Amino acid sequence: MTQQKMWKRHNKFLIFTLCVFAGSLQAELRRAIVPADCVTVRHFLEDDFRSSIQTNSQGTAVAYLVQAPNLQSNQNDILLELKQLGAPQGQVQHLLAGADISGLQWLNDGTAVIVLAKDDGHTVVKQVEIPSGRVQVLARASQDISEYSVAEDGKTIVFAMEEPDQTRNKLKSASDLAQGYRIPFQREQVALFFRRKIFVTRRGGTGGWTAPQALSVQSPFTKGTLTSLSYALNLRLSLSPNGESLALTYLENSSRISNAWKKSPVVRDILSSIGVAQVTVVVDLSDGETHLPFEGPWAWSIPFWSRDSKSFMIASVSPVNSVWEQQDLREHRGASEAVHLFEVNVASGSVIQVRSELNGIYDRPLSWRSDDDLVLRTGDNIVSRFQYKHQKWEESSQIHLPLQGLFRNAGLASDGRSVVGDYESPATPPELFSYKEDEEQVQILAKLNPQFDELTLAPIKEVQWETSTGYRASGILLLPPDYKPGTRYPLVIHSYPAAGNFFCDSGLNHEPSFAPQPIANAGIMYLIRFLPEGPQTAEEQTHYPKGLPGLLGQVAFQADVWDSAIEHLAKDGLIDRNRVGIIGFSRSGWYTEFALTHGKTNYAAATVADNTQYSLGEYWMIHTDGVLRAWDAMYGGPPYGATLKSWLDYSISFNLPRVQTPLLMEVMGNGVAYDNDGAPPSNLALKWEVFVGLSRLGKPVEMYYYPLESHQPGHPLARLASLERNLDWYLFWLRDQERPTAMDPQQYQRWRELRSAVNAERRLDSPH
Repeated sequence: MTQQKMWKRHNKFLIFTLCVFAGSLQAELRRAIVPADCVTVRHFLEDDFRSSIQTNSQGTAVAYLVQAPNLQSNQNDILLELKQLGAPQGQVQHLLAGADISGLQWLNDGTAVIVLAKDDGHTVVKQVEIPSGRVQVLARASQDISEYSVAEDGKTIVFAMEEPDQTRNKLKSASDLAQGYRIPFQREQVALFFRRKIFVTRRGGTGGWTAPQALSVQSPFTKGTLTSLSYALNLRLSLSPNGESLALTYLENSSRISNAWKKSPVVRDILSSIGVAQVTVVVDLSDGETHLPFEGPWAWSIPFWSRDSKSFMIASVSPVNSVWEQQDLREHRGASEAVHLFEVNVASGSVIQVRSELNGIYDRPLSWRSDDDLVLRTGDNIVSRFQYKHQKWEESSQIHLPLQGLFRNAGLASDGRSVVGDYESPATPPELFSYKEDEEQVQILAKLNPQFDELTLAPIKEVQWETSTGYRASGILLLPPDYKPGTRYPLVIHSYPAAGNFFCDSGLNHEPSFAPQPIANAGIMYLIRFLPEGPQTAEEQTHYPKGLPGLLGQVAFQADVWDSAIEHLAKDGLIDRNRVGIIGFSRSGWYTEFALTHGKTNYAAATVADNTQYSLGEYWMIHTDGVLRAWDAMYGGPPYGATLKSWLDYSISFNLPRVQTPLLMEVMGNGVAYDNDGAPPSNLALKWEVFVGLSRLGKPVEMYYYPLESHQPGHPLARLASLERNLDWYLFWLRDQERPTAMDPQQYQRWRELRSAVNAERRLDSPH
């Protein structure tokens, strides 16, 4: 689908009014949005691979988990709430609250929900009875339970706990310390991931639970016993409804994968870039045997079981060496794009493709009734019903949800008759809705953020532009609430593509630095590239600039996207091209640094947050097989010999003198404090190369370290500090403003000195 067609589908859902609130009495009564408003937005909890919104099988009630950030306690409170379908909007039953609640599942009879929650300092499996709210602990272990799955009758529970990593911080012997010890060049890629052990417990006839028993898995390739398993995000434990079979997905290292699998070009591509495959196996709990009924090398969803426990569905890359894989290869679709839905019969190993294309990993089964009636999300606001006929699955009908611009990644649930889910859009905070097929409109069950009715949301304008290579890009532009036509405004670019969630900050994922509404409310336009259907890699590739080594065409393409956007908005008289900033996070931080050194725009300010840099320092310090291969691929080869020139021409390591933009760097510490000057934390040390280089060159740069935060910071105070800091940064550099309420009043003295240095350098560079 072209970008232009995609926007035709969505343009009726976006706000086109250039000035919604200006001059109205309503606007005068509303308050401008500030960073604290964004930090405290309540979202439905993002629970890995499971929706945090679940209906009971009877279709009479919905339970859901809400993340409620708390600035006072600096934690994210999780609320377990229940809503009877058909009850008035305000009637919500509050069942449980705490800092760590997740893994919501209903028992089949609708009498209780099961969750992971804290009890006496440890995470345990709890049951909450409906409607009494009575709570009891079902499974407890010597340490926190990380994930679990329960049979539909509630009598079998499988759970996993973290295994302490013996390779990290391992103390050396006295002999090693005295005589020295060998430093290996690389570790196995799988050793970089955490591991979990699995246990099973069952309810006895008297109601008591058996002592948890450790569960081993046999490698389907080597037949060796695995007492713990490496994972990405989690093991995706999925117990069959009858409690007799456990499906799970773990990471298998390249060295243990069979030669038959390695004949697959897709597998070779996955292993060369990541070093591991994601393998889904089924363990028979009656005899402990492990089976590999589905040979997909990279799964994208949790296995979804049929009611008779004979089959499961899974979103995955095509099975190895299958006809579907051959078709993917012919169509040049990589592992991140060739995502299909398959039905897998565990006993026979037969595999049926249910749907050839999924519009992202969020198109997952919602309901699979015993009469082979399957309900599957197939579009932004489309839920399809499938029937198994004539040895294949066929789409029999569609339900079009009458919602404007349904958030692409929103959680949905269904009992096969009605649909319940999370509704949010760029201008609508998260709400809980329900819809039945014969109704004309949805019912809003609960508004999670009624406070925004009293706040000034920046109006949103759809924009489209064309890159220098002819690619049609789309985005949304947040305008200052008091926008005046004919005025050229400063602009901040949000370089991390978004899928249509509520844009106060970056949404539930909590990417740092991005502050759309506070920045727009402060009088600066804010541009976000809008990709509601996920990455458009194949379409973009046809427009990559030519003649660049390695994979640098994709990076140059990103710089061109923003150069072209600035040109378009300036030509339309909307922005001042001399007052443009850009924010990059993670991989888009690499794109941002490339834009600063090789793009056409002379940015007035920039931020890079916890980003990959494709630097020489990263190449040396990380040096896993996956990183070396990926960095070599980016530049067309290693930083030695014939391909050294590519690194010299394009790597940030050798192009710092070209940076003319004031740069704010934000680095997450993953729980490691910087309290020893001689031993900086690894993630911080990776950023020294750029920070020290720019500082030594007299370039304007500041770096902030958030020791307690992970890649996507979760603590409210850290998120608040990042948003406040970026708001101050762009007001200072783009509008020459200093906020009297800044968290760090001393920052302005430092920034004035940086600005004086910038102005002095520009005077030296200007012709006399």
